[in-house]
Formats: sequence, C-alpha cells, structure tokens
Amino acid sequence: MNVVLRNEVERKAIHLGASLLPISLFVLGPEAGTIVVATALIVAIAVDVARLRIPAVKVFFEKQFGGALRPHEAHELTGSSYMCLAALVCIVLFTVPIAVAALLFLTVGDTAAALVGRRWGRHPLTPGKTYEGTLACLVCCSIIGVVVPGVPVTAGLFGAVVATVVELFGIGTLDDNFGIPVLSGLSMWIVASLVG
Repeated sequence: MNVVLRNEVERKAIHLGASLLPISLFVLGPEAGTIVVATALIVAIAVDVARLRIPAVKVFFEKQFGGALRPHEAHELTGSSYMCLAALVCIVLFTVPIAVAALLFLTVGDTAAALVGRRWGRHPLTPGKTYEGTLACLVCCSIIGVVVPGVPVTAGLFGAVVATVVELFGIGTLDDNFGIPVLSGLSMWIVASLVG
C-alpha cells in the first residue's frame, strides 16, 4: 500500500469511527445527544487550539496523526472540529433520523468516495475525484438514505444525491466535513416537509 493511500485509510478510519456519534443519537435521544455532541465539539476545538498554539502538543499531534492531516489543517481547525460542529448543527436543526442520516453520509459516503477513488479510480471527473469514487459515495449514501429509520425514502435519496454533489464539487471554502451533513440534512428536511 503506497503512503498516500495508507494516510487516506488512516484518516477515513477516524471518519468511520466517528459513525458511532450519529448512531448513538438513536440511543441517547436529542437532549442527551446534544450534550454529547456539544462536549465532543468543545474537546475537538480545545485539541485544535492546543495543537496550533502549544509547540509540544503540535509535535505530539503530528507524530500521532500527521499523515492523516490535509495540508491546510496544519494551520487551521481539523476536519474533526468541523464534523463535530456539523453534528451539533444537525441535531439542533433536524429530527434525529435526518441528523443521523446526514452524518452517516459524511462518515460512510465520503469515506467510500475517498478509498474507492484512491484505490480503483481510473476515470477523472473533477480534480482529485473520479467516477468510481463518486459512484461509491452515491451508492453508500443512497443505502443509508433508504435504511435509516424515520427518514422518508424520497428525502433520503434526495439527501444522498446532495451529499454526493457536495463531496464531488465542494462548496467554495466550506469544509466538506461541515458542508456534506448540513446541506444534505437541510435538503432532506425540506423534502420530508414537502412529502409529509
């Protein structure tokens, strides 16, 4: 396994591990879930601030997780902070099922896009993205949109498409760890409201 793929696997293993957060919302419910997510956000930002301001913490963090960091994260918040922020926004704004689906689009769909694209991607679609990776994202997100209890199928499939489009093209400077769940969650909420 080459170094780039190994680093991507390490990063996406963290993403998949973060799937426990949205799944736990079904067990905890919205009130306790909000407390857990808010606590995770505070911890993630505290770690990022310490990493950016305290040299010893930075050295330790880069030794442990340096390969999993994107270049811009060396001087900014990591994707973990944006993911926790997105989780808090989703759990506050949407129903638990929509929040769970939106966050799983990120943790599972984005992971599938990256790993399949890096390993088997042969047909470029946009810079750094391939048809194979994008299809993997769409398939995983569509499955999530259909199987998460409480999400209308139409809304779940629409959200899956939105998540895939955001993963593929991005939204300007908006971090995709924030953009994917929030925008797909918003789209599912709108569609669910329309279809009743």
